[in-house]
Amino acid sequence: MKKVFKFLIISLIITIPINAKAITLGDYKKKLAEYKAAYEENQRQIKKTQSEINSTNNKISSMKKEMISLSSEISKLKDDVIKYNEEIEKKELETKKLIEYMQLSGGQNLYLEYAFEADNVTDLIYRMSVVEQITDYNKKSVKELNELIVTAKNRQKEINRREKELDEKQDELGELVVSLGDNKDSLSESGVSISKQIKLYENQVKTYQKLGCKDKDVIGKDCAVNNSAGVWRRPVTNGYVTSEFKYRSGKLHRAVDISNRKNPYGTKIYAVANGRITNIYHDTYGAKVVLIEHTYNGKYYTSNYCHMSKYNPAIYEGMKVTSNTWIGYMGMTGKATGPHLHLEIFPCRLYNLSDKNCSTWSKYVKYAASLYSSGYKGPRALISMPAAGVTWTSR
Repeated sequence: MKKVFKFLIISLIITIPINAKAITLGDYKKKLAEYKAAYEENQRQIKKTQSEINSTNNKISSMKKEMISLSSEISKLKDDVIKYNEEIEKKELETKKLIEYMQLSGGQNLYLEYAFEADNVTDLIYRMSVVEQITDYNKKSVKELNELIVTAKNRQKEINRREKELDEKQDELGELVVSLGDNKDSLSESGVSISKQIKLYENQVKTYQKLGCKDKDVIGKDCAVNNSAGVWRRPVTNGYVTSEFKYRSGKLHRAVDISNRKNPYGTKIYAVANGRITNIYHDTYGAKVVLIEHTYNGKYYTSNYCHMSKYNPAIYEGMKVTSNTWIGYMGMTGKATGPHLHLEIFPCRLYNLSDKNCSTWSKYVKYAASLYSSGYKGPRALISMPAAGVTWTSR
């Protein structure tokens, strides 16, 4: 009896993947709720930033209107100064003529032509009084006009100062709009990333629920248990490697690229081993992608099939597959320069909460780079394929 019990314990240790931890369906729902809350906050921040952009643009617009108004005012002030100077010249000429009427002739108190025209003494006194009043009025007018000119020139200086302030403020607000725009773009990109995570986790929850998982069930143990990967096989019957798992132009190409010389778009793509489809989606660039999870030698693996032209309409998330299950056709959807299959295989569970290395895309990318640095060969670590450029005709 002890030997049987010991055998059961050893069997359990062997069959439970060593890179897994107890994650329940409830954990997925909780994470999904966190992402949704983060997305709502992200959208709130975007709206707030847009409101600040609108407010700043309104200030800039108001300043532009003020600048136009000031420009119009300064133009009027310049015209006024010209008009005032003309009036001064006119008044001074008028006064000069009046003074000439009042000048003394031959040392006697006799007025010139204007005074001589008086009919009597009363008329003479009246004429003298009028001349003096007009002369005083003209002098007062000239003084007032000069004061208006000084006021106009001082106002011009104030306007020039204000225009300079508005120019500087507009530049400052313009830079703020650019900064806010960059912030909004960053928030929008983050929102797309969060939205993508929400969709992935929603699909995960739906898939595990379809597989009969309850909130307290441990994924991969109490439900959604995978069969062993079995034998790893090539993803296409006819093909050749066009690009390896290596760094290209300073960036790690995480896959082995495979194409077909005769009929790439008609080439069926198969699962590389037994497993379960975890995700069917379009990536950021629009490429059709299928993710399949496998268990092999006590570890979880994820195979990633990218750029497909079409999915097999019969496949679905949560579906168990074998290495004979075809999942779609080769293509060049998304960011691709020609029809091919971009095949990634890494020892982790992509987008799975239980996997500390691959629960998010960014972690997955870093993990892939670390594995490459430690000597991991990518798909070639599990699948036998000829050297690049050499065609094979069997799986």
